[in-house]
Amino acid sequence: MLTIDEGWDRDRPTPRQQRNDVLLAVVMVVFALFSTELMHSVQADVDMGWRGVGGYLLSAGGVAVLAVRRRYPITVLVTSSALFYVLGEQSATLSASVAVQVGLFIAFYSAWAWSRHRVRLAVVTVAVVVAMFVWVGALLVTNQDMPGATTETPGLFSPGFAVVVITLIINVGYFFGAVAWGIVSWRSARQRDELQAQAEELRLEQELSAQRAVADERLRIARDLHDVVAHHVSGIGIQAAGARRLLDRDPDASRQALGLIERSSRSAVQEMHRLVSLLRTDDGEDPREPQPGIGDVAALAARSRDEGLDVRHTEVGERFDLPSTVSLSLYRTVQEALSNVRQHSTARGADVVVRWLAEQDAVEVEVLDDGRPRTVPPSVRRGTEGGFGLRGIRERADLHDGSHEIGPRPQGGFRVRIRVPVQAHAPVPEETR
Repeated sequence: MLTIDEGWDRDRPTPRQQRNDVLLAVVMVVFALFSTELMHSVQADVDMGWRGVGGYLLSAGGVAVLAVRRRYPITVLVTSSALFYVLGEQSATLSASVAVQVGLFIAFYSAWAWSRHRVRLAVVTVAVVVAMFVWVGALLVTNQDMPGATTETPGLFSPGFAVVVITLIINVGYFFGAVAWGIVSWRSARQRDELQAQAEELRLEQELSAQRAVADERLRIARDLHDVVAHHVSGIGIQAAGARRLLDRDPDASRQALGLIERSSRSAVQEMHRLVSLLRTDDGEDPREPQPGIGDVAALAARSRDEGLDVRHTEVGERFDLPSTVSLSLYRTVQEALSNVRQHSTARGADVVVRWLAEQDAVEVEVLDDGRPRTVPPSVRRGTEGGFGLRGIRERADLHDGSHEIGPRPQGGFRVRIRVPVQAHAPVPEETR
């Protein structure tokens, strides 16, 4: 289970963890002093060291360093091992006390659970463990204050051999058990940290997705508002100008133009209400009529003719079902293109062509006119990036992974054409057209 694992650094201990370490050290010091006194009471000839208190000081010092076991784990490991060695050299009996043994075990465990320098820790651990085994082996050979010094052989093995095997098993389990437990703690902390990082990453991703969804919805609403307002207001403007010119000469024609203005304004208000209702309705439900689509292009062309623009509508190919979003985008494209013809062109008419390209799994709309651009401010000039209408058409095409061709025609006039890839379905029945 030995692992170097340099790919991650554990967070440093919190103030609460450091306070807990200090509390642990205080408890262990009291326990060490009590254990040392018990060992002294059991064996009266135990060497207590300097002025009879050296054993107490070494036992207490070996566990007192646990107060910083998480802040300085390698230093605590080395210090605790050194004090354990000095105490063992003074008296093997005292070094065998429960408190001293538990303290050294915690030092090894803490080092492997908290050290951020894994390579250095591995080197220090190997050095300490090897030194411990050499030292314990030397004590067994010399029988200094160690059990099993009798020459009698009551069992199958000699006492010396039995002591060596028992000591070896105990120490292997002791040292490597502490290291293994520390590694498990280290890996658990790493797993928790990675899970927290993944959770935070997921949260940020969800926030970004929500922000993108809001931005996309705002953009869609902005496009729809622009298309609706531009289409109707441009028609109202043209009809109002005509009514003003004909007011004195031809009152009947003026009344007709005013009627068109009235109908256009009502249509504009209705579509504005529809869009506003979408914003105010929960769960995305629209309580009003459905959004327009490709099937409404003919009616759009007819309204444009009523408003004074001669629009010729043509469909090529057999219709097939379209997603509602694609159908709405194509309708809005035609609507915006016709608005541009009225606002920014001298053309008196336009051609609207809808092509159903089943073999190519695509549908295409094209709006052509033969007029010249009007003189307008640069911010709203046709074909420039200053206006929002043509930008909205490009965005609609990109939204559906489609292509667009927008700009002046070589022979004069202007072209707006977008093609959107779709999966062609069965033709729409005649009665549903």
